[in-house]
Amino acid sequence: MSNIIQLLERMGQDAALQTEADKLQTIEESQISAEQKELLINRKGDELAESLKTSKDIICFLIPAKDEEEENESETNEESDNKSVVNQ
Repeated sequence: MSNIIQLLERMGQDAALQTEADKLQTIEESQISAEQKELLINRKGDELAESLKTSKDIICFLIPAKDEEEENESETNEESDNKSVVNQ
C-alpha cells in the first residue's frame, strides 16, 4: 500500500505533473498493481479507496476557545467571592 500512497503524494506535490501525459506516464511507470493503475487513470477515487480498504469519510469538529475577557471576569468574581468569606 505504501507505493500507492507515495505515488499519490508525489502527484500532489510535483508541479511537473500538471499535464495529462505526464500523469499517465508517471502512473504507468509506478510500482503499483495494474488494478490501481487502471483506477487512477480512470479517476475512480471511490473504488481506489475501497480497494485499499481505507475510509474516505473525514469527520472534523471545532471547539471554540474561551475568550480571555470571560476568563478574567470569572477569576475576578472568584477572588471577590473568596475575600467576602469571613471566618467566625
